[in-house]
Amino acid sequence: MKTLSFLGSPRRNGNTAALLGSVLKGMESAGSTDGDFIFLQDKNIKPCNGCNACKKKDASGCVIKDDMQDIYPLIAKSDLIILATPIYWWSITAQMKLLVDRIYGMDFTCGKKKVALIMTYEGELPNSGPETTETLFREICDYIKADAVAVLGVCTGKVQVKDNQKALDEAFELGRKLAVG
Repeated sequence: MKTLSFLGSPRRNGNTAALLGSVLKGMESAGSTDGDFIFLQDKNIKPCNGCNACKKKDASGCVIKDDMQDIYPLIAKSDLIILATPIYWWSITAQMKLLVDRIYGMDFTCGKKKVALIMTYEGELPNSGPETTETLFREICDYIKADAVAVLGVCTGKVQVKDNQKALDEAFELGRKLAVG
C-alpha cells in the first residue's frame, strides 16, 4: 500500500509529529514501508484563488504554480493519505488548510483513496476543536469520495505525546491496522 503522510504542524518535532511517527512505526512493523512524508511547513503552497479553472471541462489541474504541482502526483498514486495536524483555534493549522483547499483542484477519478486524520489538542475533552475538525475531515472525504478510515485525537494539555505511552501505543496499533487494510 502506497502511503502519503502530511505533517501540518509548524513544529517538526512536536506532539503531532510524535503521534504521526508512532502511527508510521506501526505501519512499518506490519510490513508497510512504501510511503512518502511531507512536512508542510517546508512547502510553498499558495492559497486557492477561487478561480475554478480546475473544475472546467478539459482542465489540467490547478493553475497556481507552487509546490502543490509536486504534491498532486504523490496524492494521485497514494492508496492511503494521513493528515496529521494540531488543533489551532478549533480547527486545522494554516499549513494544513492550504493543502486541503488546494486538494479541491484534483481530479479524484484516479481511484478510491483511504484517508486518516491524526490530531493533537491542548484542551481536555469536552473540547469542540476535535469534533469540529473531525466533521471537516469527514465532509472533505465525502466530497472527494474518499474513505475516512480512521481518526485519532490525543490531548496534550497535561502530558506531551512523547511521554504518553498510552497514546503512543494507540497510535502504533492504529498504524498496524492501517497497514493491513
